[in-house]
Amino acid sequence: MKTRYKILIVIASFVVFYFALIPALQQCLESDADCTAYQELALLTRLVISADLLGDESGIVAWSGTPQGIEKPTASDYLRMNQNFILSMIVFPCGIIGAIVIWDKRK
Repeated sequence: MKTRYKILIVIASFVVFYFALIPALQQCLESDADCTAYQELALLTRLVISADLLGDESGIVAWSGTPQGIEKPTASDYLRMNQNFILSMIVFPCGIIGAIVIWDKRK
């Protein structure tokens, strides 16, 4: 099999896994079974997006932090919050793809 097809299979399998995990978790929760494995996989593979609910000017909640109010997350904060996603859904597939390319070059 050609290298490009192997790479496409790896990418497709990770994409299918990513999008099929939440419906599988939902069905597991509805069946009243032990879903800890699905929940752990969901926690490891999902992006974390911070919501700045208190940062608007309407003053929903009094903030007693910094004088400027709530600090916006920096790029390093986003990287730290999403390190599980980056490792499991970007670095791991890239490592597999790299191994496939190296293995096919050896032949």
